[in-house]
Amino acid sequence: MSFKIILQTLPIILLALLVVSIFIPACAPYPNSSARVDEYNAALHKTAGDSISAENPQSANGLAAFKIFLTKISDKEYVRTHTAKVYAADAYLNDTLVTHHGPEEIMSYFHKTADTMTSYQVTIDDSASSGNEHYVRWTMVFSAPKLNGGKPVRSVGMSHVRLNSAGQVTMHQDYWDSGLNIYGQIPVIGGVIESIRRRLEK
Repeated sequence: MSFKIILQTLPIILLALLVVSIFIPACAPYPNSSARVDEYNAALHKTAGDSISAENPQSANGLAAFKIFLTKISDKEYVRTHTAKVYAADAYLNDTLVTHHGPEEIMSYFHKTADTMTSYQVTIDDSASSGNEHYVRWTMVFSAPKLNGGKPVRSVGMSHVRLNSAGQVTMHQDYWDSGLNIYGQIPVIGGVIESIRRRLEK
């Protein structure tokens, strides 16, 4: 095959690869949202008995430690030495992307997250408690080479946590728009998501 023919067919090949890269993931099973809700409710039920309210002295200490931990997720050494202090042995974590259980899994996940980022900053904006439910509102700015062309992505979110009698986190559920701020920043996929969003606005 001559070099000229290769150049002529190259755009077709690239287009075919693009179509395949879009439609193969589209054939994957849809996320089971009901299963995730059931898992969350199961975590709520499991942690109900040993959850402390804001009136408990350990609550303030536990929340303070959790807030500091959120701001230092990109510091792998801090995460290594503090995860088991902040999170209980059977802790539940769901950040809307994945679910993990226990300090070892949680530490490993945050280490992998830190490896993918070139910058990370979380600012704690506010916190509130209602009985044994604690809520921490935050602003996150992060960058990663494969997201948004490597430029910073800014997001807001909230963490719902429960603490045990030792002030450790037993349940940690995040609420934030991971669809926009993660998947929406990936080339091609981000364009598809934005196109769907604009259609819904009409």
